[in-house]
Amino acid sequence: MDKTPNELIASFDESLWRQGIEALAIEHTLIAAETLIGLLSDIMWRKREAAAKALIEWGVDIVPLLLNRANSQNKDELYWVLYVIGHFENSQGLTVVQNFLKSPDAEIRGYAIRAITISKVVSRARILYELLNDSSWAVRKLVFERLLTFGPIILDDLRAMLEKSKDDPLHSVVALFSNIGGLGVIGELFQLYSDGSFSMRYSLITSLGNDDSNEIVDFLIQALSDPSWVIRKKAAELLTLMGTKVFERLSAWFGRGDSLMKHQIVCIIVDLLGDRALPLLRRLIGSNEQENRILAIESLGRLPGDESSRILIKCLADPQRIVADYASDCLSRKEKLNLDLLLEHLNTDDENMRFLVVKTIGSIGGLALNPIIRILQEGDKQERLFLLGVLQKIHPNETLVEALVGLLADPNWPVRNAAANCLKAFGENAVSSVVQVLSSSNEDTAFWAKKVLLSMGVSAVVELTRILRDGTDVTILPHIVSALLAIGHSDAVPAVLQFFEKSDDNRVQAVIDGILEISSREVVETILNFLNHPDDRVVFLLSQLLSKVQKPGLRRTVLLGISHPEERCRFAVLEAINKWKQLDETELKSLVRQLEVEKNPRTIKSVVRILSSYPLPNILEEMKLFLTNLEPELMLDLMLEIAMAERPQANMMLAELLKARSHSLRETDVERVGKILGLIFRSRPEGIIQGLSSPIMAYRFCSVVALEQIEEKRIAFSLMDNLRATEDPKIVKRAVKILTKHFFSEDFRLKGAVTDYLLNLGIIICEPVCEIIAELENEIDRKSLIDLIESVGGKVDASVLRKKSDSKVVISDAVLDDVLDRRKRAVEDLEKYDKIIQTSHTQELTIMFTDVKGYTAFSSKASLSEVMSMLKQHDEILLPVIEKYSGRVLKKIGDAFLVIFEVPREALLSAIEVQRKLKEYNETVPDERRLAVRVAINTGPVIRRENDVFGDAVNVASRLEGIADAQEIVISESTFKLVDSGVFEITPFGDHRLKGLDKPVKTFKVIW
Repeated sequence: MDKTPNELIASFDESLWRQGIEALAIEHTLIAAETLIGLLSDIMWRKREAAAKALIEWGVDIVPLLLNRANSQNKDELYWVLYVIGHFENSQGLTVVQNFLKSPDAEIRGYAIRAITISKVVSRARILYELLNDSSWAVRKLVFERLLTFGPIILDDLRAMLEKSKDDPLHSVVALFSNIGGLGVIGELFQLYSDGSFSMRYSLITSLGNDDSNEIVDFLIQALSDPSWVIRKKAAELLTLMGTKVFERLSAWFGRGDSLMKHQIVCIIVDLLGDRALPLLRRLIGSNEQENRILAIESLGRLPGDESSRILIKCLADPQRIVADYASDCLSRKEKLNLDLLLEHLNTDDENMRFLVVKTIGSIGGLALNPIIRILQEGDKQERLFLLGVLQKIHPNETLVEALVGLLADPNWPVRNAAANCLKAFGENAVSSVVQVLSSSNEDTAFWAKKVLLSMGVSAVVELTRILRDGTDVTILPHIVSALLAIGHSDAVPAVLQFFEKSDDNRVQAVIDGILEISSREVVETILNFLNHPDDRVVFLLSQLLSKVQKPGLRRTVLLGISHPEERCRFAVLEAINKWKQLDETELKSLVRQLEVEKNPRTIKSVVRILSSYPLPNILEEMKLFLTNLEPELMLDLMLEIAMAERPQANMMLAELLKARSHSLRETDVERVGKILGLIFRSRPEGIIQGLSSPIMAYRFCSVVALEQIEEKRIAFSLMDNLRATEDPKIVKRAVKILTKHFFSEDFRLKGAVTDYLLNLGIIICEPVCEIIAELENEIDRKSLIDLIESVGGKVDASVLRKKSDSKVVISDAVLDDVLDRRKRAVEDLEKYDKIIQTSHTQELTIMFTDVKGYTAFSSKASLSEVMSMLKQHDEILLPVIEKYSGRVLKKIGDAFLVIFEVPREALLSAIEVQRKLKEYNETVPDERRLAVRVAINTGPVIRRENDVFGDAVNVASRLEGIADAQEIVISESTFKLVDSGVFEITPFGDHRLKGLDKPVKTFKVIW
């Protein structure tokens, strides 16, 4: 029995369902049409396709039925519905398809695009142009591909679109125009390129990559000289992809191209041909034009193999330095360079070529380290300096680091400096070797080693900490600790603390004494944070570290510590501040404020001890107000602190306070008040003597205690004149002890008066005189006082009489011989140490002293800020000049410098330039701000310590500064003999007697 079309299309047998579709098409009824449309959603793709073809053959009448299914949610059905509609020029159908171009689903937009482009008419192409900007990359690609199929019929549309958007064209439009137009629009493409913006040019070049005709190749070659490197790069990439077939065109263009084009052409040829491009590069190397030679060198640097390297090495001898230098740079960047090829030319007679070979080797590093080290050791100064400049970029080995450390002692300062910079760049790789020479006997090596560590910063901390923890050579420990504290890192202070905790006091103290300054804010803040350490010894050591702070900004940070909540921390900070030199006004105000709020007696004493050294009127007034309101015990303790500072300005204030409290003095106050009085009136004891007649017994007693501190014979007469026989026995006994000291005076008048006075006092003198006897060593003096006591009817106790003599022991001959032998060895050791000092610490140096004339008068009148400003200007002028001539400032005290030079000539040149620069400066400022400096110079042997010098040569230079006037340079005879008088204008300045010297010193003046 035959099957119906519906039964046939339901079959899975392709021959059967195809028969069913053909039957439905022949039937051509409405029901048949609906059945065919239903097949558009069938699960079989081929069945859907066959149904679509049958519907297309049905004709345009099928469109209305399809429109009813255009809203289907089945994407397969929707695709074929739109596909069939696209085959017909039905306005209603096309409108529906166009609506799907706006679908949010990119896939559905793609269905509509395929439907629209089925018919190749311009009107349909125009529907799609705007979709070249679609948000979906897949949609844009589909539109581009479909529009390409329209061919030349859309060229006019594309041309109009390009004309409308010349400055910012759509890349797809440019690509469509060039791909569709081909060689037929090549002239238009050239014009668009010539007149176009970057976007236009880039789009055009990109669109030409699929065509390798001569015209297109020429177009791309011309683009190699485009102003934009992006376009040049793109054109070069496209030409390279075309392969060797473009070689002839590239060669033809080379002779007429500009620099950019030539460079790109050579690069392309080298990329295409590799080593086969060497003949071309050799011809360029032989060119008379530098540019061509450099172009060839650049390409040779990219080629592997020894042959290209040999050509480059020959270029090192190019007469044009620019070309030779570029060849060196290309060699140093060349991968797998055969180093032996370079070493063959290391001994060339061509000086310039040898220098460039050295430069290249230095830039390579790595395998070239051995020849590098040889050059550093044997090369001339310029070669070594150059190598040191480029070595910073390479990774060092231990041998290279050791070689650089050795250069820290090089006789040439630039070499030492360059080696130090190189070691700094090597960071932690160099720390261990640098630390080993911190205590070197060579001063330059030690100085530069320390400078390297300080400049490394954080990278040195870990290595320094390890060395400190391992307990290396004791002699370098101060340097390690100093370096750690100067670097400024959160781990530095804990490492130092750990060292303190594990080391004995002598070792730690030696380390701290060797630290010159702490200049890191982070270190200062970390020390302050550690002041609450539970170990008082550690806190004390931290306080000593804080005393090394010198910079004003850091000192203000330390001052914040006096407001710490813990008293022991505040006390530690104050003890550090007490060791600072010259506190400024702001620092003193902070201490005064702390005095007002402090409650702990120990800390109050520390504050007062510091303020006592600065007896300014406002400070004294603040301390007086503070003392007035204290209870007597603490008040006297603080007054004694002030008196011990021995500042005459404070004496009147103390005297007034004592007088106000004299009526309430207690017996327990006598010793302190007496010491205070003795300190106050030491220079004018009349004030104490007046106290002997005070109606208050306690005050009279205090006066006697005060007189104990004054060694003057007039005190004895005054005491005898004012001390009444009826005085309190305690006062009399204290006075007897004072007078007994004058019993042995060489002034017979005084001795006689004291003897008579003591005899008249009678038996009361026995106890105090016996105390004096117990202290005496001289038996004759002891016997004289015993006779005195017996003269008044007293008797000396046998224990006192024999106390001194009993302590003496007669030693045996053997012991005496041993003592004499040890004395001999001690003398020999002393001579040995003297010799060590002479050989290792004695140097012939030139000493310079500078001083600002009138500085003291200026500083007494000017404000602190004005003084600091003047000193800053002074330093900014002098220090660079001193450094320029290899001078080293060892000490700076206010306006004065102590400077050392190894070469006398450098000292004179430095002094002359200082005076000339000061003259230039003084001509630009008002009179009151001018700087008038005097300079004194002497040469001779000195004992050299790290930051100080000692000896007669230093003393002479210091005394010469006193005879120099402002703007003068005075030198000694020893310096005069060591400089070339033909170079300097020097005149005699006469013989001068200098303080502390027996013979007059011949001096000279340098005319500048």
